[in-house]
Amino acid sequence: MLFYFNVRSDESFDADDEGIELPSLEAARREATKSAREMVAELILYDQRIDGMRFEITDEKGNVLSTVPFRDVIKFD
Repeated sequence: MLFYFNVRSDESFDADDEGIELPSLEAARREATKSAREMVAELILYDQRIDGMRFEITDEKGNVLSTVPFRDVIKFD
């Protein structure tokens, strides 16, 4: 199945035009979580805010299947 990982914040939207083939929505959520962690690390290095940023995982028709907020991929404990 082809999944798209759009990045949305309160101020912007960055559409994924390529997508990635993965076996399931759960696999797509794992990939989004990994990618979000990488992006959060880079954003923190450049002193940028992550509040409100999230991946919207969509199908080929643009239907939002799941959302992965960047705040949820950070462990505080």
